[in-house]
Amino acid sequence: MRFRLPHPRRFAQTVRELARRSPEEAEAYLDTHQDEWEVLVEDHPHDAADILEALDEEGAADLLLTDLDLEEVGDVLDEMRPQSAADVLEEIDPGQAADFIEAMEPDQAADLVAALDDDAREAVLANLEPEAASEINRLLAYPADSAGGLMTTDIAYLPSGISAGESIEALRRLHEELGSNLQYVYVVDEAQRLLGVVSFRDLVFARPGTALDDVMVEDPVRVETLTDREEVTELIQRYHLLAVPVIDETKRLVGMVRFDEALEAVQAEATEDITQMVGAGAEEGPLTPIRISVRRRLPWILVNLLIGLFIAFAIDPFRKTIEEEPILAILMPMIALLGGNSGAQSLAVIIRAMAVGALPRGRAMRAVRREFMIGLLNGVVIAILSGIAARIVADIAGAPPEIGVVVALAVFVAMLTAGLAGAGIPVVMRRMGLDPALASNIFLTTITDLVGFGGFLLTATALL
Repeated sequence: MRFRLPHPRRFAQTVRELARRSPEEAEAYLDTHQDEWEVLVEDHPHDAADILEALDEEGAADLLLTDLDLEEVGDVLDEMRPQSAADVLEEIDPGQAADFIEAMEPDQAADLVAALDDDAREAVLANLEPEAASEINRLLAYPADSAGGLMTTDIAYLPSGISAGESIEALRRLHEELGSNLQYVYVVDEAQRLLGVVSFRDLVFARPGTALDDVMVEDPVRVETLTDREEVTELIQRYHLLAVPVIDETKRLVGMVRFDEALEAVQAEATEDITQMVGAGAEEGPLTPIRISVRRRLPWILVNLLIGLFIAFAIDPFRKTIEEEPILAILMPMIALLGGNSGAQSLAVIIRAMAVGALPRGRAMRAVRREFMIGLLNGVVIAILSGIAARIVADIAGAPPEIGVVVALAVFVAMLTAGLAGAGIPVVMRRMGLDPALASNIFLTTITDLVGFGGFLLTATALL
């Protein structure tokens, strides 16, 4: 008789919060309440995945090795982040880990295997059934940011030429095998080339003898295996799809990208952009080995060092001006701060729009002009306010009153330039075929500092 929890949802949430607050206490509780853990895994794999991610790798591995069905373990691993699941499976015998991976959905399994260390990956692949290993290796061959890297190969498809009644009977047989992957049913020819898509509603209401070809929607929205994930996501959002079919170069149906995978891709794109904007690794996380993080970050920090030296040399010719009016050294950081903040705002807006596919190439210059105008208008307001503030500071310090005019002009130019640079840098990088987020913030800082410091001192030299 199956053990029952009095309030399963409440229990799952309670244990999940306990695991996040006190992992050791949650692990000790679950170790002594195996029945409750097994029910939680069966009924709430999402919460079970969150719990395992909160525990250390050894403790999570021990919980996976309890008396759980392979399908249940597969469901939990499907819900975990690939890197977290990989860390747990590296604590388990490769043969047992291979059994767990075979119970997962192919696309999730491929992501997990890709996250394993090299030695662990080889050991697990060697223990997989040949068919499963071949399927995972085929998915791993596609770039992670492509439709092929996002797709699942567990799809429902029917041959052209059968009737609606035969289709429904075939789907009954497929339901147990595919489960939640039955959002759409695709129609293919003898060579498995995609011909159309049919909805369950149309099948149910069609007369049993109606040909499937008469019920299906011909020429559905589709993507190829190497289509970029941004384009995949844009199509799913534009046409309000639950999934989009994926074809290879011969037009054969090879898989589909589901809405949830596309959503995760957008989130991954956004988080990658955040790290790349400041020169950190796109795939780096808080648990990435230190040596890898150092290797990824150090080159960009060295670039910053060189840029800092370059800016120092650019300021050096104005040493006499600073010596004559020391108040300039006090006000210089304010100019760079205002310009940098303004540019960062423009950069964030453009990078986000590119990440979610909301900035087609044809509208890029329009967006740049918009940010330029925003910089212009904000620059006028902030220039007036900063000029007044600088004039007050100058009066208190006994400096020339023209300091207010110098600051106002410098702030205006800095913010105008920052808005243009913040929007223009990612657009230029995309046109060059580079990732728009690749250390964009570093290049932006270089421009805003040079214009801010240099423009400020040049104006001061001319007016004071």
